[in-house]
Amino acid sequence: MEALKKSDDEFWKAVRRLPDPVTCFSNGACCPWCGGLAKTVTFGMNNCEECGKAYAFGYPEWHPGKDPVSWVPFPFAEFDACGGRADLIPEFQPNERLKAIYFQKSEEHLGVHADMTKPN
Repeated sequence: MEALKKSDDEFWKAVRRLPDPVTCFSNGACCPWCGGLAKTVTFGMNNCEECGKAYAFGYPEWHPGKDPVSWVPFPFAEFDACGGRADLIPEFQPNERLKAIYFQKSEEHLGVHADMTKPN
């Protein structure tokens, strides 16, 4: 039982090392790796035109929202090849464009917009 809990903990640690999912925009889907906007995507796997990395688009079972999302599927083969150790999966660091997209999507979710004209 302890070994099962440890492997489950490692799995969730590894999940947190992947890019965050991004809900779609009215004019396309956002690459979760670089923030590139794709005006044409298919449900399922896609490749970003800007960074070339693969991502999925659609309605995964874990997503309760009404809008489709772009996400990075969990790399089960790589995780198993690393012995199930999360620390061997590189931790994703979003670029400035993705940080701005995360902020914008948070505002949309909350239904409020920050006044960026005034300093704190």
